[in-house]
Amino acid sequence: MTIKNFGFLALPAVLLSLSSCLSDDEKTYRDYTDWRNQNLEYIEQAEAATIDGNKQYEHVTPVWDKNTTILMQWHNNRALTQQNLSPMNNSTVDVKYILTTIEGDTIETTGDSIFRCKPNEMITGFQVALTSMHIGDSVTTVIPYTAGYGATGYNKILPYSTLIFGIKLADIYGWEKN
Repeated sequence: MTIKNFGFLALPAVLLSLSSCLSDDEKTYRDYTDWRNQNLEYIEQAEAATIDGNKQYEHVTPVWDKNTTILMQWHNNRALTQQNLSPMNNSTVDVKYILTTIEGDTIETTGDSIFRCKPNEMITGFQVALTSMHIGDSVTTVIPYTAGYGATGYNKILPYSTLIFGIKLADIYGWEKN
């Protein structure tokens, strides 16, 4: 058998393996239809929510990715923190956070501890939130699955999950204060 003939035998195997990947994606999409729709509905409700006639959440879209938008609600007076430093994507930051599902179940929390990370090493939505904050800011973010763990999920997080993070930016590590 020549190498040319072997290529014709390998081609159907490659095509079969590719089609099985597609069918897994389609199966996941179908299996999580109700969950995906609940999560999309949650985002629509959050976008429409108001407090005293004002939108509860602000749309935040980074300049470096115009296709990504998250919702953020600040819990502090931003005028008091706007002169504070804001992290860059490669900064090392100290944060406290709590991650919940749309159903209010806590998935993960730092509690009283500090979590040290770089925004560019986190999921896109968390990165957008951190780089939109100043030291001392406290926010609630609503992150759509497209800026979170996508159609695959992660550990306890189901595919197509909207993530709700409560985040406090405590410090930018290594930045000297005068």
